Amino acid sequence: MNSGTGDINRWKDAPVYAAINDFFHYYLTQRDAEATLAMLPDDFYSVGTGEGTVAVGKTAFAEMLKTELEQLPDPIGYTIADFHQKPQGNNCWHIVCSVEMIVDLPDGAQVRYHTRVTAGLHRTGTHFWLDTIHISEASKYQEEGEFFPLQYVSRGVEQLSRQNRQELLQLFEQAMPGGIIGGYREAGFPLYLANDRLLEMMGYQSLEEYEADIQGMVLNSIHPEDRALVAEEVKSTIARDEQYELDFRLKKQDNSDLWVHSIGRKTVTAEGREVIISVLYDISQQVDTQASLALEAVSDPLTGVYNRKGAQAQISKAIQHTCCYLFFMLDLDNFKRINDLYGHQQGDEALCFVAEQLTSRFRSTDIICRLGGDEFAVFVSDCKDLLAIQHKLLQMSDTYCQMMQKRWPEAGSSLSAGGVFGRKPRTFNELYKIADEVLYEIKKSRKGHLKLRVLD
Repeated sequence: MNSGTGDINRWKDAPVYAAINDFFHYYLTQRDAEATLAMLPDDFYSVGTGEGTVAVGKTAFAEMLKTELEQLPDPIGYTIADFHQKPQGNNCWHIVCSVEMIVDLPDGAQVRYHTRVTAGLHRTGTHFWLDTIHISEASKYQEEGEFFPLQYVSRGVEQLSRQNRQELLQLFEQAMPGGIIGGYREAGFPLYLANDRLLEMMGYQSLEEYEADIQGMVLNSIHPEDRALVAEEVKSTIARDEQYELDFRLKKQDNSDLWVHSIGRKTVTAEGREVIISVLYDISQQVDTQASLALEAVSDPLTGVYNRKGAQAQISKAIQHTCCYLFFMLDLDNFKRINDLYGHQQGDEALCFVAEQLTSRFRSTDIICRLGGDEFAVFVSDCKDLLAIQHKLLQMSDTYCQMMQKRWPEAGSSLSAGGVFGRKPRTFNELYKIADEVLYEIKKSRKGHLKLRVLD
């Protein structure tokens, strides 16, 4: 009897794969009810492949499992293939895969069931919990009125009644955390279906409202900047008769963006028209979190401007596409005296004041950063008027001195600036080195003044 080893070379080190493999090993191969149930939380639910194989709650599944093991105690082999996992939050995952179940008959023959599995898991400590599982065998064709084709097998190849199929489908839809959408495999993907969960995610009150808003085309509901990418990815993947997974943005009813993770495949209607059915999961919070973390990595937490790492990356790109530029460094003279005489909180306020002055006086396209301590830097691209920049800095210096006299008069702090004007691309380190030399010269001779050096 074979156990689940499909894709093991690729996924053998993946804990989520190992958890799913453990579940099927306990459930199918060992037929061990205790070990199987140990992986399930109390609010577990499942939708199986046979009539009546819907369990809401661990207790209901335990009763169903007891009956199943009494009727079919022999081991069932299985292989796992086409395994994919997707994080759905902190220590939570959604998985999709194919599972082939293998039953050995007394006469030596084998019966194989090819199923598709979707499941949700979460981890506490080192223990994985299987929250939900749905096992189905998809049919090539679909009956009128169904959202997508489902053919269920149970101890043979028995068809569920149409009423039971619809009831089971409704339960499955209610249990799914994502929305379902379908479009014909034609230009623009003409709308075939959209379930209530999808409409709710998109902010629509009815299917008719959604269909009218997108002019009957699923492609119109996708963010304009993502349409070409989605259309090409779906086209190329479906042409290979494979399942696609893709992250992109939808446009909601209020015109805001909704980031989704889409999993889709091709099927065929009873009329012979090809349809692409997709399950969409809302990943907006995950995307926002990742964007926030990325921004934090390149921002100064005190002032909100770029940190040195962020500025270096931005300047390295900007300097390649500008005809001329100015890079200058700004230093708060006698800054230590503010901290010593008035406290570090007041010193922080002085730093934030300088950052606010720079942000308000320079363009949004200019790159402003805090290099560290009391040093700031600014990169001005396409700088064609040095006198205007010098005037800005002198005004800012006057404003800073007025603030010093008003709030921290004993510190005697002023602003010194040194920078370079150039036309040829240079590395950030080259700019920093030269500007630092100019700043040192001005601080050594006349603190509170500005000096610029023209390079080329």
